[in-house]
Amino acid sequence: MDIIVKAKNCEVPVRLKEDAVSKVAHATRFYDRVQDIEMVFSEDHNPRIAEPAHVELTARTKRHLIRALGSAGDHRGAVDIAVERFERQLARYKARLIDRSRKRLKPVVGHVDNGAVELAPLPQDSWPRPKIVRTRQFQLSPMLPEDAAVQLELLNHDFFMFTHSETGRCNVVYRRRDGDLGLIEAAG
Repeated sequence: MDIIVKAKNCEVPVRLKEDAVSKVAHATRFYDRVQDIEMVFSEDHNPRIAEPAHVELTARTKRHLIRALGSAGDHRGAVDIAVERFERQLARYKARLIDRSRKRLKPVVGHVDNGAVELAPLPQDSWPRPKIVRTRQFQLSPMLPEDAAVQLELLNHDFFMFTHSETGRCNVVYRRRDGDLGLIEAAG
């Protein structure tokens, strides 16, 4: 497993890099099939930002990316927060894989009573599943991305879904953390 360390807008001492690499390597004890990890140190130079130091961990597995972000007053604290979140996500990811494989291997247990089959309830997963609590339907309007960006600003939402008038595909305009806008286009 390779651990790549990068720095943006800051200088990271060698001792801090070594400590961070050892903490990340130790965090992979939860899931040892991580192919490589990229650790990016960055710093905001705006004095109004309370937590200017950021550490972003991105782990690549065979099928997924696992990402954790830590922010604090200094990089050492940001590394601790990011590694803690990274450990939780790795443990959760492994538990999810184990639960899925056990469901595939175990047949559903039931018994026959007078011709009727009563199935035993499946065991609850050990990881929390997010629930869909609200569903909305609306018409996608054909428009250009610039028009969708204006609509996003007018509605004051975090994202806006629309049909691109030139390609006919579904696209999404969204607000990024830095305040700019991003565009997600359907490939194909």
